Amino acid sequence: MNILIIPHVPPTISKIPGRFDFFIENLKARNQVHFLTWDMPYPFTFENIKNFKRLRESFTLELEENLILHHVSRPLIFPPFNKNAVTSQLTDIIMEYDIDVVLSESFIWDIIPPFDYVPVIYDLVDDHMASFENASLSMKFMSKFLRIERAVIHQIENSQHTLFVSSVLKDRYGGLSGDSSVLPNGVDFNRFKAANPDEYIEKFQLEDYDHILGYVGYFGKWSNLYKTVANLYEFLEKNNGVLIIAGNGPDVEYCKRTIEDKRRLIFTGMVEYQKIPSLIKAFDIGLLPFKKCPFTDAASPIKYFEYSAAGLKVVSSNLEEVKKIKFNNTIFFNDIKDIGDAVEKAIDTDFNKSKLIKSVKKYDWSILSRKVEIISRKLGEVSL
Repeated sequence: MNILIIPHVPPTISKIPGRFDFFIENLKARNQVHFLTWDMPYPFTFENIKNFKRLRESFTLELEENLILHHVSRPLIFPPFNKNAVTSQLTDIIMEYDIDVVLSESFIWDIIPPFDYVPVIYDLVDDHMASFENASLSMKFMSKFLRIERAVIHQIENSQHTLFVSSVLKDRYGGLSGDSSVLPNGVDFNRFKAANPDEYIEKFQLEDYDHILGYVGYFGKWSNLYKTVANLYEFLEKNNGVLIIAGNGPDVEYCKRTIEDKRRLIFTGMVEYQKIPSLIKAFDIGLLPFKKCPFTDAASPIKYFEYSAAGLKVVSSNLEEVKKIKFNNTIFFNDIKDIGDAVEKAIDTDFNKSKLIKSVKKYDWSILSRKVEIISRKLGEVSL
């Protein structure tokens, strides 16, 4: 099959492998995979404005066998005015390359697929509307400016099949769709199960500690990082523990500025994805202490599956979708003030690792990608 994938953000924005990257990696073995990329001038920095010429370029690159990149031009600065130009380019790609199915993750109005030519699967990877609740006025303006709600609802209503990343999302928006199913995020199971932590044990002298806690991710407004550190520090001091914070974001910088005693904190900065399994394997407990809100309740956190594939105990805030997954390695807390107690409970709790491994295997990206392929083939056959 010829499958065109439209990511929710272009690879030029996010350097961290996401859901669509894992789908591409698995789908290209049996299909010709095309994927879209584009450039954005936001925020209006000197560097972005200087590269404005690239926004207007359209080109195609064959990256490897069965994998073709299409860069689409967005000729105008203001996104809503680019829709006709982008739709025209998408139509040309669909026709020229005999695309059978489009898999779209897009949530902005000018990068949504046309629905007149081939079946479209819409992959709703987050509750994009909820992410702007309680946001600043500038962020709320940006959501209106990019017509996010309109883009999401339009694709749910017009796609031949909608994939919801969580059952919470399906409960919220499933009534708008025709055919739909829940397809959560996943993990490269074998990579995490077989990872060797020795490099990081030696690098950070982790043998000096009795308890190694880890928190991996992008540390933005939902991360709860500062309160996590503040409420864990007494536990770390009392129990000879250390907290490894892997990733970047504004909350990391805030912690570095405001926390005076950092002796039991290790800030790694960004870790390349290939090394993440080895780092996580060095932890005793993985942390998922997100602020609880409609956005995080509907999330399917990739790190939850990665912690679990590495065989870790997990301490998590009381997130609705995470609770529904029902892995046996997880201790939940209701208030961030109780995270220390939850960690102590996790330390004292045993769980059946064989049962956990059996549960996590179902979330391997190869299995999830196969489900995408089955839906795509069914829709492709119908459209012939």
